[in-house]
Amino acid sequence: MSNVSFNVTYDADSDVLYISTRRVAAARGIEDEYGIVWRYDRHGELIGATVVDFYDHWFNRRPLLAGEISRRFHVPPPQAMVVLEHALEHRRR
Repeated sequence: MSNVSFNVTYDADSDVLYISTRRVAAARGIEDEYGIVWRYDRHGELIGATVVDFYDHWFNRRPLLAGEISRRFHVPPPQAMVVLEHALEHRRR
């Protein structure tokens, strides 16, 4: 597993969480069975995720979401959970 640096932006008005590893335009987005849109660059490398209804839908399902982030970005589960907790901190402000 590698250590990936994440840029996390939470839009509280829309309840959308944006997770990115690089600031490049996505060439493709693929929605999974959970409604998460995984964004890929033009080379097919995963560069981000868009999570709609982050607080309303995912608050009580954070372990599942962290598991998906961990699996897809190849990061340890605790790092994935920190990403989500960081977004929740922005919501509380």
